[in-house]
Amino acid sequence: MTGKRDEILMFSTTQRFVHWLHTAAFAVLMVTGLLLYLPWFSRSIATGVGGQATRLMHRIGAIAFMLVPICYLLFDPRGLFAAMKRVFTWGKEDLGWLRAAPAYYFQGDEEAMPPQDKYNTGQKLFYLVVVICMVGFIVTGLIMWVGRGAVARWVFQWSVFLHDLCTIGYAAFFLVHFVLSVMHPLMKGALNGMLFGWMPREYVKHHHAKYYEELQSEQ
Repeated sequence: MTGKRDEILMFSTTQRFVHWLHTAAFAVLMVTGLLLYLPWFSRSIATGVGGQATRLMHRIGAIAFMLVPICYLLFDPRGLFAAMKRVFTWGKEDLGWLRAAPAYYFQGDEEAMPPQDKYNTGQKLFYLVVVICMVGFIVTGLIMWVGRGAVARWVFQWSVFLHDLCTIGYAAFFLVHFVLSVMHPLMKGALNGMLFGWMPREYVKHHHAKYYEELQSEQ
């Protein structure tokens, strides 16, 4: 779809809403989780009234985090399944991206980069981590929240371990995603899509050529 300024609609209102809900919820979870986890804060923030407030904020963030897939499914189920299909569909262009990515992102060499879909391979990797870790967060988090004392001790301990493992992997990919989307010079225009839904036609044609050709064939 094309706008007045020769732009292409890449993300619907629901997609943008769940994206920013997810971002805000994860930020709250990361900050409060670190305050509870790191020993530097154990005497001041993680105990007493401060600890109770931090845990309450962490649980509010957890509820918001769990609402992300629910909102997506309720308000845009077609968009959700279409996005998941793209994320879980891999081909030769993705292998080409993996080979070309170091020179592309660190040296600005765009020649070897194969045409990409609506989500490039790096985004697919990030969204795969989001899906896998989101399931891990929700299952282990609920066990840690309401299952303490009701489940076997080893189940609780493994839940804590897997919860921490998901946090490390998720945070690492989240940081890379943030840096590339907001700060990398080649990615100017990507943030505009998640803020307003629209991206310049030339940007889509250049960075998502495979998807652009798909749109052209549908006209």
